[in-house]
Amino acid sequence: MNIDIKNLEDQDMKQLVKSLELVSARIFDSVIKTNQLASSVTPEMQQLFSQWVGCLGGELTRAVEEKGVICPEELAASIGVTPATIISLALTLHREGAIKITEIKAEAGDGENADICGCMKG
Repeated sequence: MNIDIKNLEDQDMKQLVKSLELVSARIFDSVIKTNQLASSVTPEMQQLFSQWVGCLGGELTRAVEEKGVICPEELAASIGVTPATIISLALTLHREGAIKITEIKAEAGDGENADICGCMKG
C-alpha cells in the first residue's frame, strides 16, 4: 500500500477495514466448515477419522522410536500432511503419554500464518 502523508488517517482507516474484512471472512469460513463437519459426523465418519489419526500417530511414534527426534517438515512431506498437523499430533500424543516431548527446537519464522488459507491473505 502506498503511503500518502496528506491522507494518512484515510489510509489507516482503509487498512483497518481491509483487515476487518479478512478477519470476518476467516470467521465466516470457519463457522461454515464447522457447521458442515458437525452435520455430517456419523459414527462411521468418527471411526474413519480416529483410524486416520491413529495411522498418523503411528507414523509419528515410529519416527520418534527410530530416530529419537522428528522434523515436522520432513515427516509431514512423507505422509502428506502439513507440519502444523505433525506438531499438533505430537502435542496430543505427548498429552496421552504415547511420546514424551523433552525438547523444542525452533528458529525464526517467515511471518506467514500456516493456518490461514491463501485466499484470505491480503
